[in-house]
Amino acid sequence: TTMSEKNLLFSAIWALLLFFIAWPLAWFCAWWWCLFIAFEDLFPFVKDVTDFLFKIVSWPRIVGSAVIRGDKVFPTPFGADDGVLIHH
Repeated sequence: TTMSEKNLLFSAIWALLLFFIAWPLAWFCAWWWCLFIAFEDLFPFVKDVTDFLFKIVSWPRIVGSAVIRGDKVFPTPFGADDGVLIHH
């Protein structure tokens, strides 16, 4: 197999991950994130919960990038490039 065939295989795997796991999980967590985000200032422990949920909600962006690039590394929502838009 050539390098492009390997990249195509990984792109297909990540596309399946995107459609069947990342997007459904992100949609589910988005509801909770929207609910809890309003209470961050009221209850300080909620900030940890919303930060975790945001990583899951933004995970499809990381997986989508892995699909386009054909990455061989698993596109985790908790890695160095964790999808957080603003670092605190």
